[in-house]
Amino acid sequence: MPKHIRNISVISVVITLFFLLLYILNNSQLPGWGEVLGNFLWTLFFTTGLYLVNAPVSVWAEKVFPGFDWKSFAKRLLVGIFGSSVVTLLAGGILYFIMLLVLGNDLKDSMNWLLSMKSWDSLSRLIWIATTIAAIFHVIALIQHYQTNKLKEQKEKVIQISTEHESLKSQIGPHFLFNSLNVLNGLIEENPDKAQEFVGELSLVYRYVLEQKDKALVSLEEEIDFSRTYMNLVQKRYEDGLEFEMSENLPKGLQIVPLSLQILLENCIKHNRISSEEPLKVKVLVENDYLLIINNLQIKNQIHNSTGKGLQNIKDRYKSFTRKEVEISRTAEEFIVKIPLLTEKIIAMEVHQNYTEEEIKSAQKRVKDVQDFYWNLASYIIVNLFLTFLDLRDGSYDWAFWSLLGWGMGVFFHYVEVFGFFNSSSWKDQMIKKELERRQRERNQFLD
Repeated sequence: MPKHIRNISVISVVITLFFLLLYILNNSQLPGWGEVLGNFLWTLFFTTGLYLVNAPVSVWAEKVFPGFDWKSFAKRLLVGIFGSSVVTLLAGGILYFIMLLVLGNDLKDSMNWLLSMKSWDSLSRLIWIATTIAAIFHVIALIQHYQTNKLKEQKEKVIQISTEHESLKSQIGPHFLFNSLNVLNGLIEENPDKAQEFVGELSLVYRYVLEQKDKALVSLEEEIDFSRTYMNLVQKRYEDGLEFEMSENLPKGLQIVPLSLQILLENCIKHNRISSEEPLKVKVLVENDYLLIINNLQIKNQIHNSTGKGLQNIKDRYKSFTRKEVEISRTAEEFIVKIPLLTEKIIAMEVHQNYTEEEIKSAQKRVKDVQDFYWNLASYIIVNLFLTFLDLRDGSYDWAFWSLLGWGMGVFFHYVEVFGFFNSSSWKDQMIKKELERRQRERNQFLD
């Protein structure tokens, strides 16, 4: 209800100011306050009545043609304008009849005026005003829907990424515990005393896992310290069968996805043979803003093939923060994983961080171009309805069509520029693809 009261008030004030301006232009003088007040009250009377009958028409048109594509919008606009014309003609006649009675005219004279051609000028004026306002509301609704829909899409993407990130993080604790219990199982059979020490230290290590797994990022120093503790824990079982080397000169102020290093160290132990005769050598070092985890390759025979969930988990979690990818390489002697090191500044998980600055600027320009077109279209409809109304006041239509035609051509070419034909993204993508294919053929011919 407050929304409708606000709309009625705004429309009444705007129409009153419009007719006040016309009065000043025609009479070269200001009207008296009593005349202005009377005009405003009658305008409020007509606006309220016409708004109450036109609002249901707009709601009905939106229900019948609910979409916001061009076809649905055009149908809704045309049906809304036609319906508005019909109900305004009927309701306007009743409102004028009531006004004549209030002003002192008798019932017969009021009815005769209403049924005569003299009433058509006043009723046609109401129809033009009502249909113009209806068109304005439909265009505003289209613009608001476009902007709201774009915002909704971005929010959904952020929620999706955030949900995926939380889901991936929730896998860390069980993954770590499962692998740790495997180590403990082997240690119990080989050395029960060390197994007891392992359980005590495991509780401290697992506490760190629980504390860190809900964080977006942790410092490289924290992760390195934890990994040292974890490898010391694992070494209780393998002793001289495991050699762990950590670079001492690590840069400060860098961050890493929590437990990513620990998962990679687990993979080294899980998938390789470890013994005094064949020691597993694991090295961790920093190189060009990447953390490298390198182990000598001595794959153990396994009944079940590895699912690769650990590596995939790390890859997916890094996608939330950087465009840099987790790099995996394998030679005959070594298996190498490179994970990106991030800056000290906490990175907010927003969609635009997955795009380059050029892509963001291009998207912003695209949104601005589309918005400018809609405002151009809205201005075209509103101004030309007003000009047509002025041109028809003297009973002829002899100049307003020039604006309708000229500006209309401008709107059409604006539409082509923003949405269609030779400027469409699909056409450009096809042309780029063909050009790249042509150059590839030329390159292949040259090499042949």
